[in-house]
Amino acid sequence: MRVTTGMIFNSGVASMQKQNTRLLDTQQQVAASQRVLRPSDDPVASARALEVTQSQGVNALYATNQGYANDALKLADSKLGAANDILTYVRTRAVESGNGGYNKSDQAAIASDLSQQFDALQSVANSQDATGDYLFAGFRSNSQPFTGGLAGGVTYQGDQGTRTLQISASRNLPIASSGDEIFNNIHAANGSAFALSAAANTGTGLVSGMTLSGYNNHNYEVQVSSATPPASGVVYTAFDTTAGGPGVVLTPGLSATGDTALSFGGISLNISGLPAAGDKFTVSTTASTFDVLGNFVKALNSGVATATTFGSAQAIAGMDAAQDSVSRVRTVVGSNMVEVETEQNINSSLDVQYTDTLSRLQGSDANSLVKIISDLTQQKTYLEAAQQSFMKVSNLSLFNYLN
Repeated sequence: MRVTTGMIFNSGVASMQKQNTRLLDTQQQVAASQRVLRPSDDPVASARALEVTQSQGVNALYATNQGYANDALKLADSKLGAANDILTYVRTRAVESGNGGYNKSDQAAIASDLSQQFDALQSVANSQDATGDYLFAGFRSNSQPFTGGLAGGVTYQGDQGTRTLQISASRNLPIASSGDEIFNNIHAANGSAFALSAAANTGTGLVSGMTLSGYNNHNYEVQVSSATPPASGVVYTAFDTTAGGPGVVLTPGLSATGDTALSFGGISLNISGLPAAGDKFTVSTTASTFDVLGNFVKALNSGVATATTFGSAQAIAGMDAAQDSVSRVRTVVGSNMVEVETEQNINSSLDVQYTDTLSRLQGSDANSLVKIISDLTQQKTYLEAAQQSFMKVSNLSLFNYLN
C-alpha cells in the first residue's frame, strides 16, 4: 500500500483528537469527582443511580414532613399544657369557694376571676399555628372553632376530623385533634352526671342539687314553659334525648332547702330561683368544659348558697374530667412525638445509605477517584507520546537527504 504524506498527517491528527477526547472526558470525571457523568458511561449504573436518587428525594420530602409534624405536635403539647394549667387553677378556686367564711362579695370576686379564666381557656382552645390554621378545629382549620362567650355560651364550629401528615411511605401521623373531643366531651365519673342550666336561659333558675337513684345514664332535658292560665305557675317537661319519645310533664315539689324539686328517670333535681319560659336544664354523663365553668360562675354571682355549693362540687368534678380529657390527648401527642423522632432517625440512616449507594454507582468513592486520576495520568502520557511521534514523522522527507 502506498502511504502518502496526507495519510500520515490525517492519521496523526485523528489519533491525537481521539486522545484529546478521552483526556477531556477523564478531566471532567476528575472535576466532578465521579466516574459516571452520562448514561453512556455506564447504562446499568446510571439507571440504578436514577432510582436511588428518586428514592433519596422522596426520603427528603418525608424528612420535611417530619419536621412540620414535630413542630405541630410541640405546639399542640404546649397549648394543651396551658389549658391544663388553667383547669388546675379553676379547680383550686372552686375548692376555695367552699370556704364557709366567704361572703357574697368574696364569691363574686372569685366569679370575676374565673370569668377571666373562662376567656383564657377559650383563647387556648382557639389557638393558631404559624400559618394561621386553628389547632383544634378538625378539618375546618381556617374557621375559629369556639365562638360565643360566657354570657350566651360557647359553640363549637369545627368538625370531628383529625389532620394528618405523611411522615413515611406507610404512616400518616395525626398532628391535631378535634377541639370537640378535648373540651366538649368531658365524661362524668361512673355513677354520676352533670346537671347544667343552659347558657341562654333568661330566668334566675340554677341547678342547686341532684341525687341519682336508678339513673339509666341517659341524657335528659327539662324544658320550662308557662302554664295556662299563667297564674297556675311554671310547667316543667322532661325529655329523654337519648331514647327519644314524648316528654313527661313533671310535678314540682319542694326540696329540704326550699328549692324546686323535680323527679324523673331516677333523678332528683333541685332548681333555685325562678326560671323563665323557654329556659332549659340538662342532665347528662358528658358535658362541655365551658358549660360547667359557665354554670359555676353564674352560681357564684347569684349569691344563692345552695346553687354555689352545688356549682362548686360540680366544677371540681368537671375540671377533673376536663384534665383527664386533656391528659389523654397529650399522651397521644407525646407518643406521636416519639414516633416522629424514630422516623427521623430512620430517615437519617436511609439518607446515608442512599448517598453511599450513589457513590458506588457513580464512581465517586475513594477507590474510583484513584483509578480516574491514574487514567488521567496515563492518557496524558499517551497524548504527549502521540504528539512527539507526529512531530518526528511529519519532518521526514526525501528532500532532507538531497544536497
